[in-house]
Amino acid sequence: MAKEPELLNGVPAFTVTQFAVTLKGALKQMFAGGVWLEGEIEGMKSQPHPTGHYFSLIDGEGKDKAKLDVKLFTNSGDLKRVTAKLATHGLALQNGMRVRFYCDIDFYIVRGELSLIIKDVDTQFTVGDIAAKREELIRKLVEKGVDKINKRLEVPLVPLRLGIISSSQAAGYIDAIKQLEESGIGFHITLCDVNVQGETAASQVVAAIQTFSRRSDIDIVMIMRGGGSKGDLAAFDDESMALAISRCAHPVFTGIGHEIDTSIADLVAHTASKTPTACAQAVIALVEEFYGELSEAAYSLRQLTEYALTRSRARISLAVERLRTRPRTALDRQVQKLAMHAAAVRLLDPAITMARGWSITRNEKGDVVRSISEISPGEKVVTTLADGSVTSTVEGVA
Repeated sequence: MAKEPELLNGVPAFTVTQFAVTLKGALKQMFAGGVWLEGEIEGMKSQPHPTGHYFSLIDGEGKDKAKLDVKLFTNSGDLKRVTAKLATHGLALQNGMRVRFYCDIDFYIVRGELSLIIKDVDTQFTVGDIAAKREELIRKLVEKGVDKINKRLEVPLVPLRLGIISSSQAAGYIDAIKQLEESGIGFHITLCDVNVQGETAASQVVAAIQTFSRRSDIDIVMIMRGGGSKGDLAAFDDESMALAISRCAHPVFTGIGHEIDTSIADLVAHTASKTPTACAQAVIALVEEFYGELSEAAYSLRQLTEYALTRSRARISLAVERLRTRPRTALDRQVQKLAMHAAAVRLLDPAITMARGWSITRNEKGDVVRSISEISPGEKVVTTLADGSVTSTVEGVA
């Protein structure tokens, strides 16, 4: 039986050992059935220590922030049980996750250390908290119109220069590249190799988006990540990624691998596809649509050209025929006119006129006598007839 503490001025006086034993007993008595602790995970390493995970649960911010260290041991099977329960909901333990753990409480007397040993997890609490935060973020983004900004960007007519953000080792990326290569289209692909899950995924994807946004040799930014659990795909519900997509200078296409849910990245992207392969096919379809329209335009142009050539050939044939016939017709007409003019000229020939009984009289100077006033008696005149001339002396003028 532990020795009762002495009283000093009515206040218990303990040795360190007495106080530690009393505290341990009081804690065991008060929390005999354990305790549920709710808080946000902080300081957890990506890989556990051989004996388990050692991290903190925090609550509140600034001066109101509270912190408790917790332990999740391997040898007791607690770590395996907790991670397995979270995995059924597509979740994995990570910093920043808000959880509710069931813990045993112990006080280690030698170190004066309070031990909170995790035994179980309330998965529904975590699922609900994540869903609530996600819905709140979606509501905020929609209210601000963030979900429409990238959609307003016009996709280039022939998007051949692709900036792809993915892990080069991801099966989804490999399948998408195969689709692009087998299309036979000359795509120019620039890969930004990033982590697509884990704590660094969101920040790496954001940095890649910002890098491609500054480049003028990119037509479309494509974010790809194959299927996975909700926890694996949690990075794509990150607010900073949503804002980076909305601010990107190029249309952003996503193929993140959600078969059922739509990620927030999908929500704010220009075009969202369910898988990386579908994302690649969407871009291929855009280029093939242009090629189809170009082919139709070429066909129409060929038809119009052939029609124009046919009409031109017909006009040329008609013109050639006219060149053959019109000069001859024109010449015949001119010959007729010339004959008419010749006949008219012949009618004016004095010889012809004189043949009809007319004559021309000239004086001694050879001038034509047109009036009796132009000759005098005794003057010699020469009268020209159709078949000769007669010389006469004027005897009188009447």
